[in-house]
Amino acid sequence: MSQEQDRVFFRNYSIVIGLIAVAMAIFFVIAQIIGGQDEEHAAMRAAQTAETTKPAGQVNVAGEAAPEAEPAPAAAAASGEPVTADTGAAATADAGKQTYDGLCFSCHGTGLPMVPQFGDKAAWEPRVAQGMDVLYTHAIGGFTGTSGMPMPAKGGNPALTDDQVKAAVDYMVGAAK
Repeated sequence: MSQEQDRVFFRNYSIVIGLIAVAMAIFFVIAQIIGGQDEEHAAMRAAQTAETTKPAGQVNVAGEAAPEAEPAPAAAAASGEPVTADTGAAATADAGKQTYDGLCFSCHGTGLPMVPQFGDKAAWEPRVAQGMDVLYTHAIGGFTGTSGMPMPAKGGNPALTDDQVKAAVDYMVGAAK
């Protein structure tokens, strides 16, 4: 009888080992399928991450000369093209959009609480009612209003010119009208 018991034991042991081997093979195949999908989407996720975390502007180092673009009206006059009020307005709008996209967006376009957001007429209305000169002064020199949220001087970038800041203010106010 002991030989019969040994045969039953080895048969049962072999079945258990076989089932474990089959389960391991199934898990291995599933892992390969899941892992393969991760590799396929890794490049897409990396591109999305790079797009999401790209810099909004550039760093200006004190002591280094930053290349300055020639204003459009001056460029038009230098090229012999007639300078009109439309040319100046378009240049100001472009400069305002460029400054907004490069710096101002980080507060005025991200939903930051207690900050007037781009295009929000209700939030900009009381500020515009104070007059554009007040808005320019606050944007250039900095300001902390009743909300307690500070507006840093020149949006925190002292390399901006007053005209660039004013153009950005005009751009944001224009979008809220």
